[in-house]
Amino acid sequence: MAFYLLKMTILNLDELHRIACVEGRDTYIDLTSGYHVLTSQALLKQRRCCGNSCRHCPYGRFNVRGVDSPEVPMAKPVLINWTQKQGGVDVLFWSGGKDSFLTLMHLLGEGKNVILLTSFGAHTNRVSIQDVHIKDIAKQAELFKVPLCLVPLFPNTDYKESIEAALSMICLQTELPILRLVFGDLHLKDIRQWREKTWGNYEIDTPLFNVPYAELLQRLWAFQARMGLSITLATEVKLGNSNLPVGTPYNQELVDHLEASGIDGMLENGEGHTLVLSGSS
Repeated sequence: MAFYLLKMTILNLDELHRIACVEGRDTYIDLTSGYHVLTSQALLKQRRCCGNSCRHCPYGRFNVRGVDSPEVPMAKPVLINWTQKQGGVDVLFWSGGKDSFLTLMHLLGEGKNVILLTSFGAHTNRVSIQDVHIKDIAKQAELFKVPLCLVPLFPNTDYKESIEAALSMICLQTELPILRLVFGDLHLKDIRQWREKTWGNYEIDTPLFNVPYAELLQRLWAFQARMGLSITLATEVKLGNSNLPVGTPYNQELVDHLEASGIDGMLENGEGHTLVLSGSS
């Protein structure tokens, strides 16, 4: 009997939440406590996860301390840190690493309106392949003062359809057109061609493509020194019979070591990935 009453209460709360959203209200009253509860629509207006484990958090509670894998995953793309701008936007596909960072600095240097877009595993809250938690992605967006679109990917869902839904959401919420999709590709032609084919409805830009490594690294070290950044390995890098662990500083010494070992110094071929954060993080 107690289980039945509990189940009915949960169903009633869900129905109250649904009705409040349909009616455009920011809150509804919890039947058992009498407290006002914020709806998911009201929380979306905040443009960020507050970290308070709200009942209807649309952000998957990714900022709640001690929570890495969410009990209730983010259900659909969300846009955080957005403030209204004029013109159009460039959407930068963002992994959290040095190539993405250098591309962002290039776009900001040109005065572009940039929105970062990061897709991640809905049940892990981590960017696949790069293995970066979206808590760190959100920290980056706040550090660099740019809006961020988070796109949850569920098993057996179509990647392109998920991204298209996110791009449509960006246009709807910003009321601005997407001018370009931007990627941090360095020299892999097949990947750039795949992007151009996949996103044929958009202009594709890869501003770092074929820029010499020496020039890119010079820019990277300059930004690191000026902005007080920490640049480390986000994944292990296999080096002979040993592995360089996560957290290893990515610096000129490491680049030289990698190249001396026959590994691409920028890790462009997927040998490993990096993470750029504030040095005080």
